[in-house]
Order: sequence, then structure tokens, then C-alpha cells
Amino acid sequence: MPALTILMRFLHILSAVTLVGGALAWRFGVIPALTSLSADTQGKVDRAIAASWRPFVFAAIAGLLVSGIYNFLNKTGLTPAYHAVIGVKFLLVLHVFAVMVLVCRPDNAKRARQLTGVAVSGVTIVILSAVLRWIMTV
Repeated sequence: MPALTILMRFLHILSAVTLVGGALAWRFGVIPALTSLSADTQGKVDRAIAASWRPFVFAAIAGLLVSGIYNFLNKTGLTPAYHAVIGVKFLLVLHVFAVMVLVCRPDNAKRARQLTGVAVSGVTIVILSAVLRWIMTV
């Protein structure tokens, strides 16, 4: 059982890093770098990135769902405060999942704005994860 628990924790962290880290890198690294290219080239590169990133997004979402459900179901002694924070975290996670699926669509004129929203929600989720860890130790 400890091996499965460790594997699920690893999967959860790896999937979160992939999804949120990828969104941060794309929004604050790639998109600004594309501004030096012509509009036609920007569009081609942007579509190519979306297409190549799509499988990682779906894999990360699947990894987070499987590991998140496993991790939650194996916790005991959860307080009302824990449930309140995990509820907010879950709503933000749904936002990230939905928007990342939209971000990976081929012709998306709102990609930069959507990635900014994912970045804000993603960082907030990480903060809430730290709060949840603290609640479990208090």
C-alpha cells in the first residue's frame, strides 16, 4: 500500500507541474517570444505548439483526476476547514482543466488571455495545496 500511495503522490505532483508549469512557460515565455515573428509565422508556430501540447494536457488531466481521487479517498480525519479549502481548490481545478482544453484548440485568438487565467488559477491551487497540508498538521 505505501508504494501505491507514493506512486499516486508522484503522479499528482508530476501532472500538476506539467499542466501548470506548461501553461506558465507558454504564456510568459513562448507567447512573448513569438511577437518578434511575422503574424503568419506566429500563427503557424502557435498552432503547432497547441497541437503538440494537447496530448500532454490530456495526460496531465487524467493523471490529476486519478491521483487526486485516490489521494482524497485515502485521507482520514478531515475537518470542515479542510473540506472548505478542498472545495475551492476543486472548482479552480475544473477551471484549469476546461480552459486548458480550450487553449489547445487550433485557432484560438484568446489563447494568451486564457493562459493568463490558467496561470492565476494554477498558482492559487498550489497555494491552497500548501494550506491543505498545513490544515492536516494542525
